[in-house]
Amino acid sequence: MQVLTSSPQVTSQPAQTDTTASSAAQTTATDTTGNTATPATAASEEKQVFSSRGEKFAQLNKEFDITGSDFKITNGFLNRLSELGLITESEASKLAGGLNSVTGSTDSVGELKGAIDAISERVKDEDGVSNLLKLLENSKEILDNLDGSKSKTFPVDPATAAAELESFLKSDDADILTEKEKESLKDVQTALTIADKLSPEQRTSAEVSKYMSILKQSG
Repeated sequence: MQVLTSSPQVTSQPAQTDTTASSAAQTTATDTTGNTATPATAASEEKQVFSSRGEKFAQLNKEFDITGSDFKITNGFLNRLSELGLITESEASKLAGGLNSVTGSTDSVGELKGAIDAISERVKDEDGVSNLLKLLENSKEILDNLDGSKSKTFPVDPATAAAELESFLKSDDADILTEKEKESLKDVQTALTIADKLSPEQRTSAEVSKYMSILKQSG
């Protein structure tokens, strides 16, 4: 009887071990890749990520009306971006540092586009402003499509435009602007950075290289 009792225990042990090993292998594969092993499941996960991002944008627009001309970048908006995982807490803190210390926000998108038009009109006949005028034109087009809902492409990469604007504001060429105009363009720069965070498109290697080159020049 003892032999009969011990025999199933012996034969069942390898099966249990094989099952455990198989389970461990599956867990390791999932933990290492972050995806399941089958292409069908991986495609499903990719779809879920895209859907989740779309839901985040829909919720943002519901709460803040991003596409409206009255939209302003506020501390509350930046905190919400961080909560939804679209920017990090450190990015939110850095962007918040650029907000108007009195209002705690940027001017509205409509006001920023109006400021761009006014600056362009005032300086258009000055010498050496062609690059500035082109930058302002590109910036206005990005503001018109801040969340990328109208088009998946921009006249120039938003991060690059933001870096170019920052570089200009730090240069002697910015002396052509009044202090009020500089403040408006700083708000525009913040908005361009937000457009980059909201954009669903990945930057090309050429755009990344240009962006890094501008950062080195302005640094």
